[in-house]
Amino acid sequence: MSRISMKLVYLKMELKRAGKRILPLYAGVALLFLLSGAIVFLASRMLYGNKAVGRVPVAVAMPEEDPLAKQVVRMLSTLDSVKSVCDFVYMDRDSGLEALQKGEVYAMLDVPENFVQDIMNGSNTPVTVWMAEDIGIEGRIFCELADAGAATLSAGQAGIYAGNELYRIYGLEQRIGGMEQDLNKQFMDYGLQRSVYFRHRTVEATGDVGAVQFYEISVYVLFLFLAAIPVSGYLLPWKKTMVRKLKAAGVGTGSQVGARIAGMGVLLFLGSLPVILILTVTEQLPWNRMMAAVWPLSCMAAASLVVLLYQIAGNLLGGIMLLFFVMTGQHFLAGGILPLVFLPASLRKLAPWLPSSVLMDSMKMAVSGIWDYKCLAACIGLTAASWLAGVLAERTRR
Repeated sequence: MSRISMKLVYLKMELKRAGKRILPLYAGVALLFLLSGAIVFLASRMLYGNKAVGRVPVAVAMPEEDPLAKQVVRMLSTLDSVKSVCDFVYMDRDSGLEALQKGEVYAMLDVPENFVQDIMNGSNTPVTVWMAEDIGIEGRIFCELADAGAATLSAGQAGIYAGNELYRIYGLEQRIGGMEQDLNKQFMDYGLQRSVYFRHRTVEATGDVGAVQFYEISVYVLFLFLAAIPVSGYLLPWKKTMVRKLKAAGVGTGSQVGARIAGMGVLLFLGSLPVILILTVTEQLPWNRMMAAVWPLSCMAAASLVVLLYQIAGNLLGGIMLLFFVMTGQHFLAGGILPLVFLPASLRKLAPWLPSSVLMDSMKMAVSGIWDYKCLAACIGLTAASWLAGVLAERTRR
């Protein structure tokens, strides 16, 4: 019998051995499905329930003799995007810093003298923003609002600089003052009325999909990883006698690891079948050619990672512990529990390289119905990299 035939026989044997684990798999799937439903409900309520986050108290220290700055700050506090989250508390600088240290406010705005005049004349004296050490989600939302406001002012200032340069090129220096006044009025009106944006476009913290769909995708990906726990016995390392016989038959380490990934992928495919059917029948997930391609591919990618972790652990208990902690930890860092907008910037840069992010992006592509070959390539690359790492880990262990 040729080596290729032996490899096919071994693959058939692994698939048959995986088939015997279907009943324990479905028992675990039922429990995971109930847990997943609870996570979807609670997480979506947390983001888009009656109250997404708590109020954000912000101290504001302003110069006593600058009525224009006070007027601008009070106008900012009336914006829908600000007043829905922030409560401005006006106090002097020392009282604000003391309240910040006591945790009574999340941030303090230290407005300099002649703040508005400096914006108009180009001096651009910055507002000093003091943040509490433990800002939480509410504090991060305030940071996003502050960054958005700064970006709006910066864009307006860049427009004024461009206008100055244009007037100088055409020899209209004497009209620069009037141009600056007109542009300042236009940009300030536009910046202070940012609430009109939300009448045209609703922005979701979860990106291109809705909150419920986001958490359904997130739970599905986490489910793929944890569904391997009920069938952990299938993932136990090969015995030495079996390894010698396979090697003698021409079935190398790469074929052994690949066959086990295929068997685990079939198990995850069968285990996720009820979940996909329920979501499709309830019209939570669309069924199309893209979903038909992404679904089995995501199962194979998750299977390759699961097999890799069990090979690294080398035993049943170690594999379960490693699988649970590594996969749940990286799932959080990938933005599967809290969307990336609520995570630090350093984690946002790391997230696209994590397995959960790769699989979630693939499923989002299937839900949105827009082909993104980069997502498919990343999913295939994740499977190939995990297989290669599994081969190296198995050779090292032996």
